[in-house]
Amino acid sequence: MEARALVEHLKELSDNPHNRSTIVKDKGCLAGLVLFLDNSDAHVITTALQALKNLAQHKPNRCVMKNELGMLESLRAIMHRNGDAKTKQLATEVYDALNQSQEPTSRRSNNSSSSHTVLGSATRRSKTYIIQIKGLSNQITKRICEEQLLTVRGIVSFTFDMAKSRCIVRARPDTTAETICQTINKTKVLAAQQIVKNERGEEVTVCFTSHNKSQSKSCAQDNGANLPDYLPEEDEIPASKTALARVKKQDDKENQGWFGSVGSFISKTLYW
Repeated sequence: MEARALVEHLKELSDNPHNRSTIVKDKGCLAGLVLFLDNSDAHVITTALQALKNLAQHKPNRCVMKNELGMLESLRAIMHRNGDAKTKQLATEVYDALNQSQEPTSRRSNNSSSSHTVLGSATRRSKTYIIQIKGLSNQITKRICEEQLLTVRGIVSFTFDMAKSRCIVRARPDTTAETICQTINKTKVLAAQQIVKNERGEEVTVCFTSHNKSQSKSCAQDNGANLPDYLPEEDEIPASKTALARVKKQDDKENQGWFGSVGSFISKTLYW
């Protein structure tokens, strides 16, 4: 199912108040809507925002939506970029609705400040990796790579630099570059290595050729000494290119990709 068709299905389903709680409870649908906010098709972005606006009308959904990884970041990116006024207005409405979910919490808790900073602190603690991917040359291999990245637990967002065959990945601190590269390498058509800077500021590659950590370390040492394990947070990355990870519970044999799983969810679960 193509992105435009899928987001239109989700928008149509979200028009029905009976479906709004169910859509948000399904992590694949909610994560997918956030992913659509970075689509190159303006119609897909607008439709996703309309669906999110519908979902936010159900007040119990707001806290879950607000804490969905990448949600607020993607909305802010749309609000601040140059573009269609209607799209920016929709993003602002959704953003404001989700932030209203803080108010009841602040009135009920004497320690509200700690509960309100969880998402922001998690973002500040994230690591950013630059991954060089041999074979990343067209939309087909890009989609294959996307499908693999969406299976990695802990990835917050990623963006592609097709001109350099690279992917910039932001992830939680416990998600390593080795895990990301080895997941991409499972495709058998792509080969991933981490890009880091040595003490002289030169870019070098760190390859992960085996599950054996000692081999991975020796590969890094061949490229340079005292290399950092991730890109420092002060380094600039394209902030508007956001995608979300979806953790899949099915066996690999049953894994048909994010689009297939959400398409099946739509057809079998929700009210029409």
